[in-house]
Amino acid sequence: MNKQKTVVMKFGGTSVQDSESIGNVINIIQKNKANKIVVVSAISKATNSLEEIARLSSQKKLIKAKAILDLLVKRHQQIINELVQNKIFNKAAQNKIKDYRIKILELITGVSIINELSLRTLDSFRVFGELMSSTVIYYAMMNIGINVELVDSRNIIKTDNEYSRAYPDFDITQINFDSKVMPLLKKKKIVLAQGFIASTEDGIPTTMGRESSDFSAAIYGALSNADEIQIWTDVDGVLTADPNLIKNALKLAEISFQEMEELSNFGAKVLHKNSIKPALKKNIPLRVLNSKNTTSDGTMISSRLKYHNLVKSITYKKNIIVLRLKPKEGLNQYVFWEMMFNILSKHKPQVDIMVSSNNAIIIVIAENNYTKIHYDDMRNEFKDISDYAFIKDKVLITIVGSDLNRIDNFEKRIFTSCPSIKAESIVFGFNQHSFSFLLDNRHFETTLKNLHSEFFENHNKRTKLFQRTSVHVN
Repeated sequence: MNKQKTVVMKFGGTSVQDSESIGNVINIIQKNKANKIVVVSAISKATNSLEEIARLSSQKKLIKAKAILDLLVKRHQQIINELVQNKIFNKAAQNKIKDYRIKILELITGVSIINELSLRTLDSFRVFGELMSSTVIYYAMMNIGINVELVDSRNIIKTDNEYSRAYPDFDITQINFDSKVMPLLKKKKIVLAQGFIASTEDGIPTTMGRESSDFSAAIYGALSNADEIQIWTDVDGVLTADPNLIKNALKLAEISFQEMEELSNFGAKVLHKNSIKPALKKNIPLRVLNSKNTTSDGTMISSRLKYHNLVKSITYKKNIIVLRLKPKEGLNQYVFWEMMFNILSKHKPQVDIMVSSNNAIIIVIAENNYTKIHYDDMRNEFKDISDYAFIKDKVLITIVGSDLNRIDNFEKRIFTSCPSIKAESIVFGFNQHSFSFLLDNRHFETTLKNLHSEFFENHNKRTKLFQRTSVHVN
């Protein structure tokens, strides 16, 4: 007798943004006959609201904070009333949302008293987005008789204490999964869990980075040795460029783990950058699908690399900081390197690229909320050991594909199509799958459109890799 397949299905915030969307998600779940672990994000904009509530609380703006909280609670209550007709389940769901509201109010009071907002406390606010959405979805599924069990990802996924970007301890997490989730799968229950959230071994709430529900799905996929991990989002799959900027972006039928990892690392929003690692380790294919267009077969991400010597996609990161460092006179080169790495280790910015030449070093950092907190201290510490320049508001564009250095006239095509790109802006030479360069923000959109036109819009249409899409985000 063949073993029944196990599939992890992750649904993002826009897929569960309202009662109609959640009803659609439940239909998608029901149509899949495999054993299922369903991972859900907070409803659209909920995490932003919780972060704003936390910020206002730290500024003692309690009336505004509570008003935003009440709107967020009402969104969930409305969805419950629209989807959960069973009075017992409706009451249970409403009571759970009220309990979460009380806990958030307690956090608001505490933060307003200490007048400070740490990353640890911010995570304590953030986790309620997923806790509330999963509660709503759980009771909506129960309402129509689905055999589902809700688990708390904070009790399963255990992480370090790097709040806002925590990383799991897979050994402890596997033990938790085997004892708490595997028995439910063996009973043929659908397991519903939250993405994004986790906790330390001491039970302190953590989050694994913005948009990391994909990572959560990949973790659950690896823990269960799933046959496939499905990432349901609001685009048809992995595209050749950001559809918000390139309206005629094409869908990729497939892409390799290595290429997708480069895309995610260098800015593509379709998949969280850590999602590839657990899937690659267990060789579990990921498929990116559109919950708003279920007729699309999406993009398959796997260990297979079928299309060689080809550009697959162009991605970008905005709000880039470039550090140009040169050791102060008289400071030994190797001592400088040690001091430099100590500073980076202390503040832990997201370093995308690091290159050195002529006793100078260029470091490319993606600016985010974490970096902003450490920015002044980091700059002052580099000032003590180096002649430095901090250059802000750059854009990092990355071309991703396979065997890029074997593509005929590759560099010439870049510079010919984009005269605004200067040679000194190339900070990262070839590797097998990516090629990156820096631009001033004013040249960004024109350059992206020119590159897409050069490498995709005039491409030989005989390949089945590139496919037209009918649905794009607005």
